[in-house]
Amino acid sequence: MKDYSYELLDLLEKYKGDAEAALRGETSPWCLYAFSPLRENLFEWLEMKKNDRVLQVGSDYGSCTGLFSERAGEVVVLDQRDENLEVNRRRHGEKKNLCLIRGELQSAGAEFSGWKEYKGKERSEEELAARYRDGFDYVILPSMLAGTEKNAAADLLARAAALVRPGGKLLAAAENESGVRYFMGAEPFEPYLLEVEFRGLFEDLKEKFGGTAMLYYPVPDYRYPMTIYSDGYLPQTGDVTNISARLDGPGLWFGNEEKAMANACRNRDFTKFTNSFLGMWEKGKA
Repeated sequence: MKDYSYELLDLLEKYKGDAEAALRGETSPWCLYAFSPLRENLFEWLEMKKNDRVLQVGSDYGSCTGLFSERAGEVVVLDQRDENLEVNRRRHGEKKNLCLIRGELQSAGAEFSGWKEYKGKERSEEELAARYRDGFDYVILPSMLAGTEKNAAADLLARAAALVRPGGKLLAAAENESGVRYFMGAEPFEPYLLEVEFRGLFEDLKEKFGGTAMLYYPVPDYRYPMTIYSDGYLPQTGDVTNISARLDGPGLWFGNEEKAMANACRNRDFTKFTNSFLGMWEKGKA
């Protein structure tokens, strides 16, 4: 997906930092993607506590950062690009429990290499390593897998897992290569994964690091979820509705997405043809 940070910075300047006003005044898909309150639904159900520490990997225009800041005790946003962090700062910079860091996930043993605080207190790599060495209760990749090729996804998640505290959780979302909307003519924004591939990523984490893994299925997709199913609770025929409208995507539509999904549910193939995945790996307690 193309990066729209500079366009969003212009909008935040135009609307004096008011994302809701930008949504009312603009019609561009990328404005909707960045500012829609529906983005928070993907993680709203998580039982974050006030003493939890959250690492958000990828600034993602600050779409879920506000939610995390309200729920958790401390939120760290990690991104390689200043302009992405700046969008987040313009939206949530007043949050006292938010730290924006320029950097990327590193390999085990050098987790904090190259990290530097963006504006704020501008703490150094050494200071950040000392503060966050004991890890995070949640490590969340809202859309980082969207910019990651299949063969690099496993390494990215392993690096993220290294920063999870005992008893903590790692979450990541991705689009489904076999999602029904793509059979209907929609064009993908990003590299995507088959169910067996996405499930395999989280099974690999469980095999390498122990703990447990669970897959969730946001409907209509992980960008604008209205309902979230799981391996423990899958929909029955006719349960999946209101999924035909893709709010931000190109492509012509052929056929009825609700009918196609009803057939998938009837044949017990919902997990193969749902449009998106959300995976969660929970690290075992020490």
